Amino acid sequence: MTHSAISKHVEALSLPAIPQQPSAADQSEPVEPRTWTFVNRRTGQPFTYTCMAGCTLNHVEDVEHPVFPEDVWCWFWDESLTLPVTENGSPEEFRVLSTVIKVEPWSGKVSERLPFAVVELVDDHFIDGLDPDGLETVINTLAARVERMRATHRRLVEVREQYKQQAARNERGDV
Repeated sequence: MTHSAISKHVEALSLPAIPQQPSAADQSEPVEPRTWTFVNRRTGQPFTYTCMAGCTLNHVEDVEHPVFPEDVWCWFWDESLTLPVTENGSPEEFRVLSTVIKVEPWSGKVSERLPFAVVELVDDHFIDGLDPDGLETVINTLAARVERMRATHRRLVEVREQYKQQAARNERGDV
């Protein structure tokens, strides 16, 4: 499986073994923007840059080695959630519904020069380049799906109870 820079970053994080819902107490205050200097690989000139508020990248490689400006970006990754997904006959933990806020200040795409969201649906499968309206659309779509899942859950509880009752009648010969 090919790993993107985002995936490599997430792999470096310690992932919880059991998924938990984040609580309000888990949300820390935004990290203040950091200012640092890198050497532009194209011009050899130093350039001072201030990160996006909340950036969780350390930028050590950017500071220690000359870089192309378009290779500099900032992001804030939320808390990861994993679920056991069966892909090849046995369950394996996969990240699901992770969201990153990212900005690429020198991107060739003008829309990426402002902070945007990236949603990782499941390990290395992304919806990229979401502005606030696009992210809201994804959230609303998933919320509607969760409501459908809740309805399916209610139906599953009912069907299981009916099935148990039918199995008990069959055992007694009350068919």
